[in-house]
Amino acid sequence: MIAPRVVFRADASHEIGFGHVARICALIEEVAAAGAEPIALFGGDHEAVTAWTRDRKIEARIGDWTPHQVRQVAEEEHAVAVAIDGPYLAETIAPKLIERRVRTVVIDDNGGCQLPVAAIVNHNFHAPTLSSTYLARQRLLGRRYLMLRKGIRRYTRGSCRPMSAERMRVIVTFGGSDPVGATVRTLLTLPAERPLELVVIAGPGFRGDEALRDAAEVAVKAGHTVDVRRSPADPGELFVSADAAITSAGGTLGELAYLGCPALAYAIAADQVAPARQQLKEGMISGGREWCEVDDDTLRGDVEAFLQDDRGRAEQRHRALATADSDGARRVVEQALLV
Repeated sequence: MIAPRVVFRADASHEIGFGHVARICALIEEVAAAGAEPIALFGGDHEAVTAWTRDRKIEARIGDWTPHQVRQVAEEEHAVAVAIDGPYLAETIAPKLIERRVRTVVIDDNGGCQLPVAAIVNHNFHAPTLSSTYLARQRLLGRRYLMLRKGIRRYTRGSCRPMSAERMRVIVTFGGSDPVGATVRTLLTLPAERPLELVVIAGPGFRGDEALRDAAEVAVKAGHTVDVRRSPADPGELFVSADAAITSAGGTLGELAYLGCPALAYAIAADQVAPARQQLKEGMISGGREWCEVDDDTLRGDVEAFLQDDRGRAEQRHRALATADSDGARRVVEQALLV
């Protein structure tokens, strides 16, 4: 008996980050676990995507995939479904698949997708409020469908046990590429009054290594220790050992919520603004601002307030942890892809 096949399409690069590919990989892992055959069609920064998937033992076909080619692969492989992550990709590919009656699932962050696809998946915390903006017959919305890779899920929920030590261990990470230079700016503006043990994650699409080295030297002179990790194969290991994180407001917030690491988060992309605001409103994170509107004094003040508020961080951890479990990717596969 031939195993059912599911085609996945996503891109990653410095400009758009690696979030689309990362959560597609979570679905790929679950499709394989269910006995089906995933077919990953990835594009964008070919070199970085190839290295990222190789390090995580994900088999993928890397190339500049046209909508026609995606449809051709889906038909030639007799795929039972195609999952697309990325608004531009969905707009150009989905109509061709729908026309050929190929079951099409779109992974979305923004709301407002009016494509008549079989299912829409939005795993952001605020997603249930967007239900009326979708045309899809099936809508899988909210953190019940949080797509976490096995590399994160191998740690039990709440594995991170933050301490209020004199020298806190703080993760600094702004996604897979940090296109706005937030990592460097954060290191340059950290207050010196409370020295920190910093673990800085530069993702696979990160650029500006020289600027990062210079910023790390500034932080060290201010009394902090700095451990720079370039595209670590196991970021979960770093997250669970931390007392707090300074981060972007994308998919990393879901990982930190699941592991129980309190976060000071900023929206560095347009599709992160609404999730950040909603999580701030619900008391799940600190910060919640748009990065482009944050000056150095505001950033320094946010960091100081976040680090000094031990009780606030504990409450945020509790609220965020209550929203996340390890079964989101499996639910998506069972309810939308292998139906």
